[in-house]
Amino acid sequence: MIGLKKTASGAVLGLLWLAACGGGSPSSAPDQASSSLTLTLSSAGVSPKESSVSGGSSVTFVNIDSVPHQLASNPDSQQAECSELNSPTLLPGEEFIATIASRNATCEFIDGLNPTDSNFQGTIAVTTPDPDPSGSFGAGG
Repeated sequence: MIGLKKTASGAVLGLLWLAACGGGSPSSAPDQASSSLTLTLSSAGVSPKESSVSGGSSVTFVNIDSVPHQLASNPDSQQAECSELNSPTLLPGEEFIATIASRNATCEFIDGLNPTDSNFQGTIAVTTPDPDPSGSFGAGG
């Protein structure tokens, strides 16, 4: 009976863990903005290609590829110039941390050393948090 309880407890904990992690199936669209983000540059390209963060968040680009990369903001008529994404040349093993300005915008970036390679192009949706999501400004009492 004790062995059964341990197994059942382990199964319940496992299910809770899966539920907390979203069931383990990847999503192509971000659900909500986070306060920090890490993107990797590998031989396959940038990952994730689409993400979102809150304004004022940090974005870390890590080059795990065997060749250098240099990130550059790449705005078009629908997107904001996000100069904070412009990085120095990142040699293999190096990283670059950008602090995203607080604004509602979509920031597109490319690899400036290989600007036509779509594997190294991506977007980051930036949102500003609601200053008071509860709608209350403090209750007296």
